[in-house]
Amino acid sequence: MTNKEDIAGLVEIYLQQFPGEKDITKLFTDFLMRNSAEELFARKNFDGHITTSAFIIDTARTEILLLKHKSLNRWLQPGGHVEPDDTLLLSALREANEETGIPKIELRNIPVFQNSEVPFDIDSHYITANPKKQEDGHYHHDLRYLFEYTGDGNIIFNADESTGLKWVKLAELADDETFRAVVKKIKDIEKDIH
Repeated sequence: MTNKEDIAGLVEIYLQQFPGEKDITKLFTDFLMRNSAEELFARKNFDGHITTSAFIIDTARTEILLLKHKSLNRWLQPGGHVEPDDTLLLSALREANEETGIPKIELRNIPVFQNSEVPFDIDSHYITANPKKQEDGHYHHDLRYLFEYTGDGNIIFNADESTGLKWVKLAELADDETFRAVVKKIKDIEKDIH
């Protein structure tokens, strides 16, 4: 698992690339300062904890894969909690594999920095209390990575996690509050490549 100093370094590199996101990442950076290394990933830390997720795009880079989250009943990218043996990037890759069944070899990381451990996006969002799981409301500080799907289209979602799966045109998500900033970043990467 990545240590606290490494994560702070990744955030520093991230903010050099996206200086306009300093206010957006403030919740996360404050959380990072307040908590010990052991608390950063602890699921029962209701100050919050770090999660990872994977934005999976097609090879034409016009569509993104979304799952219908079982408990939240929303269309979202695959993601979840970081396991003890994970790096942040490998956590996102593992979650994508577990939730979509896509073999890891068919998910090519698209690094936006020389250090591929630096996330493509950082998002802090509030998770409401879940009495069934005996969990208070808390923040997920989600470090998000970008992957290109290179497989043959045979994708089966994990029914324990999701109730559906679909490819959505990036253009359809350009005005969606949840995905607008991510869609813009993907388009900006395309501009830089071409």
